[in-house]
Amino acid sequence: MKKLEESGVIRRYTIRESGIGLTALIRLKVGQNTDIGMLAEEFSGWNGVECVFEISGDADLVAVVHVDDTVALRGMLDKMWLAVPGGIGSTQTELVLEQY
Repeated sequence: MKKLEESGVIRRYTIRESGIGLTALIRLKVGQNTDIGMLAEEFSGWNGVECVFEISGDADLVAVVHVDDTVALRGMLDKMWLAVPGGIGSTQTELVLEQY
């Protein structure tokens, strides 16, 4: 292990929960009559949601999520839309390709 670290083959160690395959950033534009704080608090308590940030710019919230695969990601998006019917104006999802 020491030689692999010294040669740069091993650059860092990461602990990942078993079964987690994708990390995604879900940007949400919230409807006008939706309480952003309450929505963020609800989402942040869900399994697979690491954290939720209220942000400036085109979106109101960004959720960092960890899911098994694209099917589970679609399920997470569907759950978000169904949690507040009419409360979400749009979503934009970005997959994390690499973490530094």
